[in-house]
Amino acid sequence: MRAHPAWRAMSGMLDGIMLAKRARGGDLPVLMVHGVGPGTTGWLNFSRLLDLLPARCAVHLVDLAGFGLSGRLPAPPFFDVSFWLRQLDQAVNEIMAVHGRAPLLVGNSVGGGLVLKLAARRPDLRQVLAIGVPWGEPTPALRAFWRAPPDLSTLESMLRPMTASQDATDPTVLNARFQPFRESGYAAYFTEMLADPADCLRRLRLDPGEADGIAAEVTLVHGREDCACLAAPLMDGLVPLLPDANVVLFGACGHSVCSERPAEIAKLMNHLFERAAAL
Repeated sequence: MRAHPAWRAMSGMLDGIMLAKRARGGDLPVLMVHGVGPGTTGWLNFSRLLDLLPARCAVHLVDLAGFGLSGRLPAPPFFDVSFWLRQLDQAVNEIMAVHGRAPLLVGNSVGGGLVLKLAARRPDLRQVLAIGVPWGEPTPALRAFWRAPPDLSTLESMLRPMTASQDATDPTVLNARFQPFRESGYAAYFTEMLADPADCLRRLRLDPGEADGIAAEVTLVHGREDCACLAAPLMDGLVPLLPDANVVLFGACGHSVCSERPAEIAKLMNHLFERAAAL
């Protein structure tokens, strides 16, 4: 067992919106960006992975605006790639002010698309790990997942296809993910955010000019059995844009890579920390 530093709740402001994150101390900074799904947060997205990381890893978990403890955007578009990128840019600057070095960026699903776009804007970022990046047109499974669940039972059925095994979700996690939908107005907010999944993915997609601007070492990870964000469009569309990227494809793995393969992701992150010395 590793003795990890205590977590601290932190917050900041951007355009009058409160932005929350959790952080723990260390000297190897990493910024972890969650995906966009019912009730997701930085903590819930990466919880199975966190205790597997080195104790010296300074983890920063953001809650994107509209999720977790962060405030909601005041007006559409609520799937606001531009605002989220500014939020992450601010977080990177804060981390660099403390550590004097750029963090490893880890993004899951939509978070993976965001960290790639952020790297295109910031040549000072050196390493990006993008997991389960959506590419191509939205699948029926993604459209079904990007809905506001009316009750716990529906949410549980929505989460099952996100893993290759389709196991039931832990009740504690299930309740935590449903909590926002007990709050007034959040179901309508979430529905408006994802009303047009195809447009959401178009705004998230990395274009060739952005890809050419990425100086960071990029590692792409995907589940072979991901039915929400298929691997084939990613291999055919994104991978050719990033000819120097490392690509890892896990068999018997769906969209929830961080919960299905946490030990392998932790090993990969350890490898990237070792690689950082050579970059």
